[in-house]
Amino acid sequence: MDPKDIKHLNPKLAPDAGEPIETMPGVQQHPGNGDPLDKIAEVHTRVLDTIAGFKKFSEKAEPEFKPVSDAFLATHQKHERELADYLRKHGREPGDDGSFFGTVNSSLIEIRSWFEDISDNVMDRVAEGEKHVLDGYEDARNTGQSIEANAMLAFHIKEINALMRAHGT
Repeated sequence: MDPKDIKHLNPKLAPDAGEPIETMPGVQQHPGNGDPLDKIAEVHTRVLDTIAGFKKFSEKAEPEFKPVSDAFLATHQKHERELADYLRKHGREPGDDGSFFGTVNSSLIEIRSWFEDISDNVMDRVAEGEKHVLDGYEDARNTGQSIEANAMLAFHIKEINALMRAHGT
């Protein structure tokens, strides 16, 4: 079969898709997919933003909801350290502040706490935030990561999904 015949099945395999480039030892990436380390840095930023939100959740949470918020916070803090270590190992200095979204998220939680209790009634917001993080993880996994990076990303996804199932989101 001529490679041109398979372009509709997988454009990355087509001859005109560009030659693969090696971005990290042993990782070939096709042009247009994005730099794998940039994608991990984006996940790291999303996790930092999520941590900012859960810090505020934990601060404002009703006593019965605080263990839930603290569990999410601890998991994301662990993931942040692992992502930062991975980035440093590959020559990138991870950010430490997150993005503007983290500040907005914390502010919204603060304002919401003025009008209602921060308890299990916020789980819909938690689910939305976690989806944003999980989307970042999936995007990173789709850029030709190393085996090590894919294992880390997959494990983080598994832990987040387990937390969400355990707490009904």
